[in-house]
Amino acid sequence: MLKRIVSIVSLLVVLVFAFAGCGSKEPPAEEEQLVPVETITVSKTDLAHILNTTGEVIAKQEVNVMPKVSGRVQQVLVNVGDTVRKGQVLFQLEQNDAGNALEQAGAGLELAQANLERSQQVLKDAQTNYNRTKSLFEAQAISEAQFESAESSVVSAQTSIKVSEAQLRQAQAGLQAAQDNYQNTTIVSPIDGEVAKVDVNPGEMVNPQFSPVTIVQISTTKVKVNVSENVVGNIKTGTQAPVTINAINKTVKGTVISVAPQADKSTRAFAVEIQLPNENGEIKPGMVARLNISTGTSAGILALPVNAVLEQDGQHYVFVLQDGIAKQVSVQVGIASGELIEIKSGLEENQTVIATGNKLVSEGQKVKVVKELGGAAR
Repeated sequence: MLKRIVSIVSLLVVLVFAFAGCGSKEPPAEEEQLVPVETITVSKTDLAHILNTTGEVIAKQEVNVMPKVSGRVQQVLVNVGDTVRKGQVLFQLEQNDAGNALEQAGAGLELAQANLERSQQVLKDAQTNYNRTKSLFEAQAISEAQFESAESSVVSAQTSIKVSEAQLRQAQAGLQAAQDNYQNTTIVSPIDGEVAKVDVNPGEMVNPQFSPVTIVQISTTKVKVNVSENVVGNIKTGTQAPVTINAINKTVKGTVISVAPQADKSTRAFAVEIQLPNENGEIKPGMVARLNISTGTSAGILALPVNAVLEQDGQHYVFVLQDGIAKQVSVQVGIASGELIEIKSGLEENQTVIATGNKLVSEGQKVKVVKELGGAAR
């Protein structure tokens, strides 16, 4: 009886496990996670060479005004920021000494003129006496000595004329110098522009070695930059160049107006000047400017977006997509222009390269393409 009960219990246990086994399922395998990426097809394009550089804004014209004569300042007639016209008086020197010298030079000229007129009259009288003496000598009415004396008087009078004429020219030059000196006590602006510096006060002494006033012309301004010998040959006058002035948050269209034909001996760089329109005067000399200057074009080259190319330890590489798997490929890069960079070697046209998401993948990893960007010149 006991054996029968044990057998029944065992059968029930087996049936319970059997039914339990029929009602269970194996857990599904975990789905593989793929990195989402965007790809681009390697293609040929024309890539502009753009030189990105900075320079300092300078005035179209800047004149350090210096007096031509030394003297004491009597009056200063301008202030920093004033707009002036060519010929406008900037400051005035005392004129007493220059005025006295001018008056004296004028008197000297009158005296020289009078001396010349007297010498001319002496020559006229000597010539008349000579003619009369000659007639008498030919008629043997006077001696040879008397005739020679009359002849000598004419020569002497002619010499006096030459001396008087030289003295007159000297007096005229002295008067002109005195007039210039007098006029130079009034210092005027040599150009239309704005007063950038006034470094003088009434009563101070000035001289031709010191510039008390600076005038700048900023209706147009310039940016001067230094470029290397590798690119200077490709920069041409007349080329348009966008120039950004951060200080006023503005970008203006500049024009290359000069390219130095010779390098600076100390820097070995070539100076390039770009002219900027500045009608309202908001661009000020001394501001920093950022420039993008075209230095040529490489035609029919392979290029990729800059972000598609990665770098490690100075070596550049990309991830090429092959059958859904990322393959790391070393490349040699060339010039970069805007968002594109030249691929000189390592890739061929029509290969597919991971453009975004490439920093999240590794060699041999499967990826999921969520977007195809097309060619380089997108």
